[in-house]
Amino acid sequence: MKSKYSPLVKLKKKELDRVERDLIRANNVFSAASTAVDDAYILLSTLSLPDHGSVSMLLQSQAMIQAQHIEIQQCVDRLALAKAQQLQIGRQFKASMIEYEKFKYLETQEMQAHMVKTKKEEAKMLDEIGVITYKRESL
Repeated sequence: MKSKYSPLVKLKKKELDRVERDLIRANNVFSAASTAVDDAYILLSTLSLPDHGSVSMLLQSQAMIQAQHIEIQQCVDRLALAKAQQLQIGRQFKASMIEYEKFKYLETQEMQAHMVKTKKEEAKMLDEIGVITYKRESL
C-alpha cells in the first residue's frame, strides 16, 4: 500500500545510500592514507647514513632522509584531511539516517492508521450484514 510518505521515503533511502557509498569511499581513502604513512615510516627506517665513503654520499643520504621526512609529513597531512572528511561524511550519514527513519516511521504510522480504519469499516460492514441476516431470518 502506498502512503503520502512513500515517495519521500524512497527519496530519503536513495540519499542515504549515496551518503553511505561516500562514507565507504572516505573510509577507503583514510585506510589508504594510513597505509601510506606506515609505508613511509618503514621506508625511512631502511634509510641510514653511510659509515664510510665520500662526503657526496653523506650529503646524498641526508637529502634522501630529508625527502622521506617531507614525504611522511605530506602523508600525515593527507591522513588528517582524510580523517576530517571521514568525520564530516559520518555526520552526514547520521543525519541522513535520522531523516530516513523519521519518514519511514511516519509512513508506518500512516499505514497502521489506515489498517485500523479499514478493520473498523470491515467490522461495521460485518455487523450490518449480521443485522440484515438476522432481520431476514426473523421475518
